[in-house]
Amino acid sequence: MTAPNGASPTRAAGANEVDLLVGSRIADARRSSGLSVRELARALGWPPSTLNNYETGRRPVPLDRLFAIAEALHQPPAAFLVATPEEAEVITAIAGDIEKCLQIRLVLAALDEPLPEEPTEELQSKSCQR
Repeated sequence: MTAPNGASPTRAAGANEVDLLVGSRIADARRSSGLSVRELARALGWPPSTLNNYETGRRPVPLDRLFAIAEALHQPPAAFLVATPEEAEVITAIAGDIEKCLQIRLVLAALDEPLPEEPTEELQSKSCQR
């Protein structure tokens, strides 16, 4: 498995793939925010070792803690739970913005519609005019 930053995460003893992925996403978001483990842990009121255990996948992150981390890093909690950085980026971009969510939903619905088997004459003439 590859971490979101492209590096291969170090597997902590007993860590599973999900804990490693979530922990790696937390660490990446923390670093992107310019915070050290100590600084984020202090903001959350936790010992640095607790946050370090989550980031390395040694301990699974309880949902209430994931929400606290997300709030401290100004990220939606869902961004820590998806498989790729690209998915996390989309979630972050649309979180809390109903207009963007509706636009994305419209685009997704359009993508699900089948394409016509043969272009109509109108489409062919438009494409030739470009």
